[in-house]
Amino acid sequence: MSRKTVRDFFRRSEETMHPSPRELQQMLSEARSQELGSPRQLQLLESLRTNCPAFVPALLISSRAELWGEERAGPPEAFFNEIERMLHDAVEASGREPSALIGLARFMSVVRDSPQAAEALYREASTRALEVLEESWAGLIETLGEQEKLEEAARTAEMARGVFPQSRQISEACEFAQLDK
Repeated sequence: MSRKTVRDFFRRSEETMHPSPRELQQMLSEARSQELGSPRQLQLLESLRTNCPAFVPALLISSRAELWGEERAGPPEAFFNEIERMLHDAVEASGREPSALIGLARFMSVVRDSPQAAEALYREASTRALEVLEESWAGLIETLGEQEKLEEAARTAEMARGVFPQSRQISEACEFAQLDK
C-alpha cells in the first residue's frame, strides 16, 4: 500500500469516526434496557449494527430481538435468512467464541429444526469454553500463588484438576504457585 493510499484511508476513517468501545457499550446498554423485540429496541440495535456491523453483542441481541419483535417485513423465509446471516456474522466476527456459537446453535435447533447442525455447534462451543476455562484457572492459580494466597490457589487447583486431570497447563500453574511442595 502506498503512503498516499494509507493517508487517504485514514482521512476517510476520520470523517466517518467509528464509535468507541465505550460508546458501543453505552448504546448496547440502552438497547438491553428496552423490552425484547420492542420497536425502540429494534431501532437502537439497527443503529448499532449500522455503526459497527461486526459488534458481536449487538448481532446476538438483534437476532433474538428480531425473532421476538412483532413487525416482520417480507416472507418468513427471507426474515429467517436475515436472522441466520446475523448469527453467522457474529460467529465469524467473534472468532467462533462460545456465546456466538451457542446463539447460532439455538437458532439451528429451534428455528431451522436442524439438530445435527446444532449438535456440531454446541460441541464446538463446549470445547472452546473448556479451553478458556482451563486457561483461566491456570492463570488464576498462578496469580493467587504470586499473592501468597495459597489456600485459595489450592482450592482452585483442586477444582481445576477435577475437570482437567491431565492438564499440563494446570500442573505448570501449580508448580509456579509452589503448591506441589
